[in-house]
Amino acid sequence: MATFVCRVQFLDDTDPFNSTNFPEPTRPPVYTFREDIPLINQIAGVHRLLKAPHKLDDCALQLSHNGTYLDLESSLAEQRDELEGFQQDETGSRGKRHSVILRTQLTVRVHACIERACMVTSVHVCDSIANSGPKDRGLGLAVELMR
Repeated sequence: MATFVCRVQFLDDTDPFNSTNFPEPTRPPVYTFREDIPLINQIAGVHRLLKAPHKLDDCALQLSHNGTYLDLESSLAEQRDELEGFQQDETGSRGKRHSVILRTQLTVRVHACIERACMVTSVHVCDSIANSGPKDRGLGLAVELMR
């Protein structure tokens, strides 16, 4: 049973428009992954350890040293190439210690951006129609029904 011991942090990116996201906690705890078990079966333990604000179903794991997202359906043993350089810096010494970052899946963040953009756009369109003259009332009613 091979294990992979590393620091873990989370990035509170549940609001994709918040521009002040930093990995937390600043003193990351250590987590021991089993290399032979798919990450999807281990992510709940990381989530619980970090007390992360994310919905568990929306979580992804990203490597801090190169930004690569790990495939949750695969084990770490199956993703050995992705981990290259994770535990050592360029000089080969212990140097900078990297971490595995728990964060919101990219697709969830993209959908949140799209929803927010659609909401802002529809409010702007509805406001424009509501402020238009009587000849446009039918269109305004249609937009109201779409809300």
